Amino acid sequence: MNYKTLTLTLLLGLATHTSLQAEEMMNHQGHDMAQMEGMNHEGHDMAAMQTEQTLTKGVITRIDAANGKVGIKHEVIDNLKMPAMTMVFRVADPALLQDLKVGDAVRFHAENPAGKLTVTAIQKQ
Repeated sequence: MNYKTLTLTLLLGLATHTSLQAEEMMNHQGHDMAQMEGMNHEGHDMAAMQTEQTLTKGVITRIDAANGKVGIKHEVIDNLKMPAMTMVFRVADPALLQDLKVGDAVRFHAENPAGKLTVTAIQKQ
């Protein structure tokens, strides 16, 4: 019986130690992630302040308001390091397309959140 009790005690101790260690690691990782997120957030804010003023010239080639997409033949997009071309973007807010029509000359700002090219601001020229 002592042997069983000893084994059980050791197993419980190990399980408790392992769960505490896992909890500590999660807390530590959470701390690191929060720290990194804060830095990224600050960096993102700083980048947003610089790029908000960066508007790219383009011409509307297609509007798909139902799906929140717009086709634009655009100049080089500096903040995305993208050459001049014609392509379809998602629109952050479909209301941005409200007063636009195919052929309109525009200035717009695009970003690439989660790999999805998205127009966050657009205005007629």
